Amino acid sequence: MNAIYIILITLIIIVAVMVTLYIRKMNKLKFYKTRTVEAEGVIEKELEIRYDLVMSSKALVKKNTKMDLNFYEDLEKTKSANINTIEFEKQLTASIATLNVITDDYPKLLDKKDYKEILRKISESTTKLDAAKSFYNSNNNKLNELLKKFPTNLIGKIKGYTINPNYEAKEIFNAIEEDIRY
Repeated sequence: MNAIYIILITLIIIVAVMVTLYIRKMNKLKFYKTRTVEAEGVIEKELEIRYDLVMSSKALVKKNTKMDLNFYEDLEKTKSANINTIEFEKQLTASIATLNVITDDYPKLLDKKDYKEILRKISESTTKLDAAKSFYNSNNNKLNELLKKFPTNLIGKIKGYTINPNYEAKEIFNAIEEDIRY
């Protein structure tokens, strides 16, 4: 009879340890997943703000320059194409770079108060976006590491978690530029 109690208690202890391990690992996965989802929300919000700012510059740029403004139409098509936020962010960044070139070519635009305000808000949004991407990448890296290791990889598969790519963050480009210089 004592042997049965010992086996039963041992099994209960083993199950309790496994359940505790499962809960701890699951909570860790949920923690990083929640943080990445929150960061994605901020990124999407900032992308919308940047898109609206770029599109609001269209009338001013059209009125004060003689340039072909196809990049606005390309950006509108990209927005309506239902692509992922990473690709949309790349297209939006390219459009902002074009806007900066236009600003360099037509310095009279900077005399316009509305245009200056648009550029200021784009710069402010860029700072927020870079911070959100850095926060996302940090937490996404930790989540991806967990999804590659045992036993969290099994828990992740059960719960339907997938490994996600990072956003290209400004600090990555700065590091590459520094490597090229030396």
